Amino acid sequence: MKTQWVKTCFMAIILLVAAMCIVLPVTAASGTVTISYRGTGEMNIGDSIFFDGTNTAGNITLIKITGPGLPSEGVPMSDLNGAPGTGNTVKVNPDGKWTFRWDSPKDSAKLQTAKYTIIASDSANPDKTASAAILLVKPEFYITIKPSSARMGDYVQIQGIADKSINYIKFNVMDASGTVYHTYLTPVSGTGSFEYSFYADMQPGKYTVIGNNPAMKNNLEVGLTITGPQTTTVPSSSVQTAPTLTAMMTSTTQTDTTPQTANTKTGIAQTTLILGVMISGAIAVLIQGKRNKD
Repeated sequence: MKTQWVKTCFMAIILLVAAMCIVLPVTAASGTVTISYRGTGEMNIGDSIFFDGTNTAGNITLIKITGPGLPSEGVPMSDLNGAPGTGNTVKVNPDGKWTFRWDSPKDSAKLQTAKYTIIASDSANPDKTASAAILLVKPEFYITIKPSSARMGDYVQIQGIADKSINYIKFNVMDASGTVYHTYLTPVSGTGSFEYSFYADMQPGKYTVIGNNPAMKNNLEVGLTITGPQTTTVPSSSVQTAPTLTAMMTSTTQTDTTPQTANTKTGIAQTTLILGVMISGAIAVLIQGKRNKD
């Protein structure tokens, strides 16, 4: 009996040691990430570029760009000055697919004619990654507008580069139906640069600014969105009401029940005082009315 008990204890110890020696394998996250672009792979800086892909490793895809002049870890495509290693987040659809549109900044000094790498990864599993290389080309001629979304009454600035052989550019501001609201002319410098500002007095909506010259092969085009004017409310406490003429006359005319002796000079002085007060009150009303209108 004792021998059997010893054998049982011995077997239990062996099993315990064996269990302690078992190393459970670490299960890696399953799934993959892919990325592709629409087009030939050669795009102008300033174009809108679409990227598509799949992510079966998670529900958020991280998009970064790296290349000449940019950190090797990549930066957000919407902020080329962003922190290295950070990126734009894109929600993955229920079918595992995602799409990202990049409006490449035309006037950014960070981009040049060169190859850039777009990196896609799962935000929770950085090892699940994919990349695509594209060639960005800085256009010889271009136009930019600031702000691209302005309020009615704002001043909008146009800048760009045109052919050095021309000395002016004509701009047409038109709506979606093709109706031209304004036409402007601006000179072109010896280096081909131009700049012009105009007053946005159009109604809210989407417009297109087109620059052209008979000597130019292609038109320069940029979009502009106009929103409603900013409204301000004047606090009621800041509005002051000017005294009326009747109130001014009432406040300066007092009834005296004591007998008065005739005094011509005193009567003239009192009449002059009352007239002066009335004129001052009228001027105050006019001034206050103008201020309220302004």
